[in-house]
Amino acid sequence: MKGKIFLAILFLIPAMIFAYEPMPKPKSSNPEAQKLIDQAWALVKKDMTIKNLDRAIQLLEKANQIDPNNHSILVELADYYWQRGDLMPEETKEDYKAREKYFLKGKAYAEQALKIKESPGAYYWYSANLASSHEHKSIFSQVRIFPTLKKNVDWILEKDPNYFYGGAARFWSKVVAKVPTQVMKLVGQDPDEIKLLLEQAIKSYPKYLLNYVYKAMFCWKLGEKEEALKALDYALKQDPNIFPEEVAKNRLAQRTARKLWKEYTGKEYPER
Repeated sequence: MKGKIFLAILFLIPAMIFAYEPMPKPKSSNPEAQKLIDQAWALVKKDMTIKNLDRAIQLLEKANQIDPNNHSILVELADYYWQRGDLMPEETKEDYKAREKYFLKGKAYAEQALKIKESPGAYYWYSANLASSHEHKSIFSQVRIFPTLKKNVDWILEKDPNYFYGGAARFWSKVVAKVPTQVMKLVGQDPDEIKLLLEQAIKSYPKYLLNYVYKAMFCWKLGEKEEALKALDYALKQDPNIFPEEVAKNRLAQRTARKLWKEYTGKEYPER
């Protein structure tokens, strides 16, 4: 993985200059489909909530019916289904099954997109949904999907290492935070390399607050508790409007940061 990470860092350096170009909106040549895309986009840019995602998914699925085989619509659906599943409770077996349904739908849309063409978005959301659908499965099942995850994310790092404000770094950091330590040992993934990639993403995209939240989860899993709390503290002190195009994601980051702070410290932020 070292070659891919150092290649990514080489490309991330110029990203510091163009760090705040927002993610592109899906496009359709059909005006009716584009109107539905615009409505869905406005909802998730306003606030990233289950209610908004449910409505956005409905709108995008209508757009997909009107303009089938539109790669950008399929990728966006794969994204929204992952976001929807990730926001759901994660405490019981029933919760796991409910979440998995969304991840499997997201993976299916990403698969459709990949059949049309390879892209960072299609590979990213295929991998995110695949990984999340295996969060609560056996260690054997988790290890089995790792070569696919690595191949897909390596492709992103090679073709577009800046994709999604350092998305590859967040992907691996969440994998480390979520899966048992035994899995990481079995697949030989080096946490130091992931941390290097994550730190570079933060340098390139310091106003995208989810980078700090993912760093906190990653550091906490590795036992670096002070570093984790420092990352959460930084995210919570920022104005979410520092990145206007991604204010909804920044608000989501801060809600998640407050939840993690209480989970890690047993107290409400900023108490410790």
